[in-house]
Amino acid sequence: MQRFLRFLTLPRLLGLYIFLFCLVAVQNYLLGFGNYNNYLMFAKPFHNLLLDKSIYGLHPNLYFDNYKYSPTFAWLMGPFYYLPDWLGIILWNLLNTLVLLVGVWFYLSDEKDPAKQRRTALLIILLEALITAQNLQSNNLIVGAMLLGLYHLRNERVWQAAFFFVLCGFIKFYGMAAAGFFLFYPKKPQFILAMIAWTILLGSVPLTMIPLDHLLAEYREWFDVIVVSKLGLQVSVMGIAQAWFGMEKTDGNYRIIETIGAILFLLPFLRFGLWQDRLFQRRMVAYFLLFMIVFNKMAESPTYVLAVTGVALWWITLDAPTQLDQMLLAMVVIFTSLSPTDIFPAVVQRELFQPYNAKAVPCLLVWARVQYQIWTQPQTTNAQLLHAS
Repeated sequence: MQRFLRFLTLPRLLGLYIFLFCLVAVQNYLLGFGNYNNYLMFAKPFHNLLLDKSIYGLHPNLYFDNYKYSPTFAWLMGPFYYLPDWLGIILWNLLNTLVLLVGVWFYLSDEKDPAKQRRTALLIILLEALITAQNLQSNNLIVGAMLLGLYHLRNERVWQAAFFFVLCGFIKFYGMAAAGFFLFYPKKPQFILAMIAWTILLGSVPLTMIPLDHLLAEYREWFDVIVVSKLGLQVSVMGIAQAWFGMEKTDGNYRIIETIGAILFLLPFLRFGLWQDRLFQRRMVAYFLLFMIVFNKMAESPTYVLAVTGVALWWITLDAPTQLDQMLLAMVVIFTSLSPTDIFPAVVQRELFQPYNAKAVPCLLVWARVQYQIWTQPQTTNAQLLHAS
């Protein structure tokens, strides 16, 4: 294993990402229609935009399941609508892969040893990102775009940062939540203006195909779909509470857990004296990515690339990982990333991992560890701030 890891230099790792993720795209196509329905659900709603018909509701002639994304995303996927499915699936996974790689590359560009940190982060993320690619989901694109937004925000390029955050929001609402980190940086009024401008601009692009009243009706349907969407697999704190402690599956219980999680997440922001501290900012980003999935009642296996990216970003903040830190990372690799794979027998997955939400537990423990490190981080002095900048 050590010899293989030494062989897997950063350029080779980047090539492995592209090769593997395109390969699983081909595999999905060869396995037949039922294995690439997610892609069809992204690419084919453009057909209804062309006909000025609602993109929501069931359209079994195009794809199965309900479309849960914005009219803007349907418009942006237009080029894929015109491609043969086999080519579109490959290019879709390639696009997701490249955005993820570019996001990690630029986000880690100001580390002491960027090449080493990029390689480490991508090794940790690889298995989880591959699960997302196998499902032809958009989560690799989401996490990459979020990291690009944070990179531009850190460098005070507010218009570029706002573009990536708004783009995420038009795919999945929670992607826009990363924009909250603007509080740590200068140019706050300009950033807010940029967010408003990009939201109006990107939200209006379907007007090139349908009239305004129809577009507004589509957005109302989109919001309704989000509100009434069925729960996911609950690979999260909610699922752990049900499986381990017998919590009843009710909206009230979910709201209690979400409220507790939100309070715990927001409390570290009270450490105002650390807002300009680079280590604090990096930890908070890792903390945020973990929180978004671990406390998400819609969480399922392909969304965990966000949480594991949080684990990777936490890991590279550690100058000297303790034995506890090493154990937590090993648990993430084994129980979060490897547990859904064929490495473990189906009976183990079915009788142990799935019922007890084994995938979520290590990320919850890392989230708690990051919170401890955030609260115990010493207050930054002016001299340290100057040195960090």
